[in-house]
Amino acid sequence: MYHIVFSADENYIKYTAVLITSIIKNTDKNKFYQENEIYYFHILSNNISNHTKNKLQKLEQELNLTFPCKIQIHIQNDEDFKHYPISGAAHSNFLTYYRFKISSILDSKINTCLYLDSDMLCLCDIREIFTINLEGKIAGVAGDPGSKRAKIKFKENNQKHTLHFDENYFNAGFLLINLKEWKKHNIEQKCEDLASKCYYIKAADQDLLNATIKPQYQLKLDFSYNFNIITLFYAICKDEQANRLNYTRDEFTKSAKTPKILHYGEKPWKFLKSYTDLQGKNINDYWWQIAEKTPIFNEELLEQKANIKDHLLYSALGFELLKAIKSFNFAKISSLIHNTKKDEYFLKEPQKINDDIFGLCCMLGESILYARKNQKNTFSVFLKAIKMVKNFKKYANKSRV
Repeated sequence: MYHIVFSADENYIKYTAVLITSIIKNTDKNKFYQENEIYYFHILSNNISNHTKNKLQKLEQELNLTFPCKIQIHIQNDEDFKHYPISGAAHSNFLTYYRFKISSILDSKINTCLYLDSDMLCLCDIREIFTINLEGKIAGVAGDPGSKRAKIKFKENNQKHTLHFDENYFNAGFLLINLKEWKKHNIEQKCEDLASKCYYIKAADQDLLNATIKPQYQLKLDFSYNFNIITLFYAICKDEQANRLNYTRDEFTKSAKTPKILHYGEKPWKFLKSYTDLQGKNINDYWWQIAEKTPIFNEELLEQKANIKDHLLYSALGFELLKAIKSFNFAKISSLIHNTKKDEYFLKEPQKINDDIFGLCCMLGESILYARKNQKNTFSVFLKAIKMVKNFKKYANKSRV
C-alpha cells in the first residue's frame, strides 16, 4: 500500500486531480514492488462540497480501471491553527499547516507516507520512492533553490530570538515521511510550539519544518524528486555560491535532464508558458497534457485554459522592463509601475518574445506587479531587475551546454 497525502481546498481539487492522474498514468503495471499494491490518496482540506466529493468518487472509479486506488478526504478545522502565523502560503487560510498533523490523521499502522504539494506533476513510477530506506531519519527531502536567509523570529521568556537556516534548508512541498520517527521526535507539537512564539516568519510551514527537523534527521534526496521549475530560469548551485541550491552543478544538470516530479512555481493554470526544459519544450505543456487526460475534471480545466492570460501580461511587462533597463530609461520603468492603461493592450496584442528569454520576461514582469502592489519605487525595481538579468546571464545556460 502506498499512502500519498495532499492539501487542497475546494478550488485546488481539480489541480490535485491532475497530479493524482499523473501518478496513475506513470505507474508501470508490468512491475510489482510489493504484494497487494494500491494507492491511498489522502486529501487534507478545510471544506469540500458534496458536488466535488461526487466528482472525486467518479475520478477514483475511472482511475481504478488503470491501477488500484482509493481517494480519502480528511476535513480539518482552521480553528485548530488560529495561533499559527499568517504568512507566505498561509496568507489566506491555514491549509498549508495541515500536513503537520499527518501522524494524527493517518492510521497508526501506516509506517511511511509521501506528502506532495498539489502544484506538482509526476513523471516517474512513484512507487520507487517508497523503496528508499528512511531508517533513523524523520523525512526524505530535497533542497530548496532559494537563498537561505534568517526567516524565523520568535519570542521566548520575553527575549527575542532569530533562527538562521543553512544549506540544509529543504523544500516542504515534497516530504517522504517516516511516521515512526515523526512521532518519536514529536514534530507536530514542536511545530505548534514554535509557531505560537513567532512574530515573523517568511515561508510558514516550510520554515517551521526546517526548524524542527534537524539536518541529522533528514535524508537528502535527488533534486529530480522535487524539481522546482524556477531553476530552469536559473539555478545557483553549491559549488558556485554558498547557501543556495544544495547540489553541485553536475547533480543539478542530471536532475534537469530527467526530472521525476515537477514542482510548478508559475502555475500552469495561470501561465500557459513559462520556462523551457533542457529539451527545449515549454515545461507547462507537460501539465496540460495530463490535464487533458484527467477523468471527470478535464472539461472544466480545458475551459479554464481557454481564458488564461497571466503569462501574456507578465511577459509583456517584463519585456518592456528589459528594454528599459538596457537603456537606463527610468521614466519608462516608472510608467510601467504607475500606468496600468497599457495592460489591456498587452493582453490583446501579445508581443513576440523568444523562448530563451520568455521565462526571464515573466519574472521581470512579476517584479513590476509586485512593485505596484507594494508601492516600490522605480530605483528599487531597476536594481532588482539588473540583479535578475545578471544572474540569468551567468547561471541560466550552464546546464544547457
